[in-house]
Amino acid sequence: MAIKKREPIDQARLEAFAAGADTPAVQPATVTPRPVAATPAASPEPSGWPAGVPRTFLLRWNAPDMPQELAEIAALEDRSQHKIALKAMRLGLEALRTEHS
Repeated sequence: MAIKKREPIDQARLEAFAAGADTPAVQPATVTPRPVAATPAASPEPSGWPAGVPRTFLLRWNAPDMPQELAEIAALEDRSQHKIALKAMRLGLEALRTEHS
């Protein structure tokens, strides 16, 4: 099986994509939304993941120190940055929930 080489990342396209995520899409006032068939959120997909719940999330850093700190903590704990990011988000969400309780 041959390994496919990745094409170099076009930074301008990447920035344009991220900028699109930062600015909300504006819909004309004359557009009426189509009714959406109601799907119960509790019905799991065959993989066990709840329907209607996204599995991915695009995150744009608001400070350059955050990805650096993530990499440092991941190295300290000898874990992947993905696992550390999920752990940090879980701890942060729990802290925010207790603030609002």
